[in-house]
Amino acid sequence: MLSIMMISMFIMLIAIITMSLASILSKKTFMDREKNSPFECGFD
Repeated sequence: MLSIMMISMFIMLIAIITMSLASILSKKTFMDREKNSPFECGFD
Protein backbone atom coordinates (compact mmCIF):
# COMPACT_ATOMS: atom_id res chain seq x y z
CA MET A 1 0.00 0.00 0.00
CA LEU A 2 2.81 2.40 0.84
CA SER A 3 4.59 1.79 -2.46
CA ILE A 4 1.39 2.58 -4.39
CA MET A 5 1.12 5.91 -2.55
CA MET A 6 4.76 6.74 -3.28
CA ILE A 7 4.38 5.89 -6.98
CA SER A 8 1.20 7.97 -7.32
CA MET A 9 2.80 10.95 -5.56
CA PHE A 10 5.85 10.67 -7.82
CA ILE A 11 3.65 10.59 -10.93
CA MET A 12 1.68 13.62 -9.73
CA LEU A 13 4.91 15.49 -9.05
CA ILE A 14 6.16 14.78 -12.58
CA ALA A 15 2.82 15.94 -14.01
CA ILE A 16 2.92 19.21 -12.03
CA ILE A 17 6.51 19.90 -13.12
CA THR A 18 5.63 19.21 -16.76
CA MET A 19 2.58 21.48 -16.70
CA SER A 20 4.46 24.33 -15.03
CA LEU A 21 7.30 24.10 -17.55
CA ALA A 22 4.80 24.11 -20.42
CA SER A 23 3.06 27.22 -19.07
CA ILE A 24 6.37 29.03 -18.56
CA LEU A 25 7.51 28.23 -22.10
CA SER A 26 4.18 29.27 -23.62
CA LYS A 27 4.28 32.60 -21.77
CA LYS A 28 7.83 33.20 -23.03
CA THR A 29 6.84 32.57 -26.66
CA PHE A 30 3.75 34.78 -26.23
CA MET A 31 5.93 37.65 -24.97
CA ASP A 32 8.37 37.19 -27.86
CA ARG A 33 5.48 37.18 -30.35
CA GLU A 34 4.17 40.44 -28.90
CA LYS A 35 7.63 41.96 -29.06
CA ASN A 36 8.12 40.95 -32.70
CA SER A 37 4.78 42.33 -33.90
CA PRO A 38 5.03 45.42 -36.16
CA PHE A 39 2.27 47.19 -34.18
CA GLU A 40 4.32 47.45 -30.99
CA CYS A 41 4.40 51.25 -30.91
CA GLY A 42 0.91 51.80 -32.35
CA PHE A 43 2.02 52.79 -35.86
CA ASP A 44 0.36 51.15 -38.87
